[in-house]
Amino acid sequence: MGREEDLILLESAIGAIEEAASAVAREIERDRLSEASLSRLSTVEAELNRSRLALEEVIREEAGG
Repeated sequence: MGREEDLILLESAIGAIEEAASAVAREIERDRLSEASLSRLSTVEAELNRSRLALEEVIREEAGG
């Protein structure tokens, strides 16, 4: 697999992470779960966003800028 394909796969992963973070955020907004569960979901959302940012940085570095 070439470099371009690798970057496309990483971009696809970012899209999946964005979808997952959005789903988690919607569930938090519904506010139907216990406080403990909402707290854990907030942590999951933050971790997903950090992962997305890390992947974006990798793509920038590998794309040359």
